[in-house]
Amino acid sequence: MTGTVSLLPRILSGFHVFILLSCFFLSQLFSIACAGDNQPFQEVRGEHFLVEFTAEQERASARQILDRAELYYSKITSDIGHSRHQQSWAWDRRVRIVLYPDQFSYNRFTGQPQWSKAYASRYSKFFSSRVIVSWLGQLGFLEEALPHEIAHLVLWDFLGFSSKVPLWLEEGIAQLAESDKREIVQQAIKQVEASGQIIPLAILAGMDIVNEKDTAKVSLFYAQSLSLVLFMLEKHGRDAFRRLLRELRDGKDFEQALQTAYPLVFPSVNDLEKRWKAFLSLDNI
Repeated sequence: MTGTVSLLPRILSGFHVFILLSCFFLSQLFSIACAGDNQPFQEVRGEHFLVEFTAEQERASARQILDRAELYYSKITSDIGHSRHQQSWAWDRRVRIVLYPDQFSYNRFTGQPQWSKAYASRYSKFFSSRVIVSWLGQLGFLEEALPHEIAHLVLWDFLGFSSKVPLWLEEGIAQLAESDKREIVQQAIKQVEASGQIIPLAILAGMDIVNEKDTAKVSLFYAQSLSLVLFMLEKHGRDAFRRLLRELRDGKDFEQALQTAYPLVFPSVNDLEKRWKAFLSLDNI
């Protein structure tokens, strides 16, 4: 137990809990943000992103974030088979990346908790564009939070709001874009499995991670989510995984989509869980 938990803070440092804010709160947030502390936002623009920042000396950092965002967008859309929609974020449909000068300003103006590193949201009644909000100078932002939030937005575009996607699947996919996390997560999850502390998939699927206060549970939720997605991709192929996403996009629930995409491998969610746990156990031998 002690050995396993000691690894989890390393995982948690790269994780976050995205919070989809209500329409009312979004409208209030951005009316405040645009005039926050008399520091109007400046901006740099790319093909798919518009990065907003508060001081001229931050322009070089903002440009670096913009360039990296464009690279992540191309990779993520290609990975999930969404490349044909490259123009959906262009010109007046660019994604806004709003960067506060520091964590204090970010927490103050957004109301996010201290552990929050960034969040993403898309169309609402009052705020008619996709947005990622964070702060400058954050350790690991370019490698972790930025690709994670872009992946959320791409996935939402591909699947739509009405699709029946388990949160663990969405968060697992979002983490695929983060660098240097896979090996750490898999090693930690092997130890969790060996100690019998894996969260059953039926419980994982119903976890309200947005309101979870136990950081160890949050860490384990994200670790299991990524491990499950890696297992499906690396052991059973990208084509089947893309079909799973298409079936979810077209309205099937997760078990139906799983049966269609993996008919001989995962005839049920229980089979997915059993095979994943067996895979972890074999790797521990």
